[in-house]
Amino acid sequence: MSAYNRNTLLVGIAIVLLIGGVGSYFASGDPDGLEKTQEELGADQPIHEGVESPPSVFDGYGLKGLGASFWSNAVAGVVGSLLVLGILLVVARILKRRLPQQGSDRT
Repeated sequence: MSAYNRNTLLVGIAIVLLIGGVGSYFASGDPDGLEKTQEELGADQPIHEGVESPPSVFDGYGLKGLGASFWSNAVAGVVGSLLVLGILLVVARILKRRLPQQGSDRT
């Protein structure tokens, strides 16, 4: 990995940590577009009695084990952001391997 790529990755991770850790604190408690539409259509409740949603570590923009606090939102935001960044890096690496390199001499 070149120094440019390493520095770019480090800056990206720093931005992810900042946005995920601090920005998640300001996430709205109001329902997002999908939740609002589900409520309007009456699809926010299970059709069958006794059916519950599967357990989730991230519930309501927070981390269950930390309660409802700034740190709960911050850790959930950082972990979620790092997961997205990791997925994007994997996809980018796969696409880089599949695309032909520009500037290669082919005869």
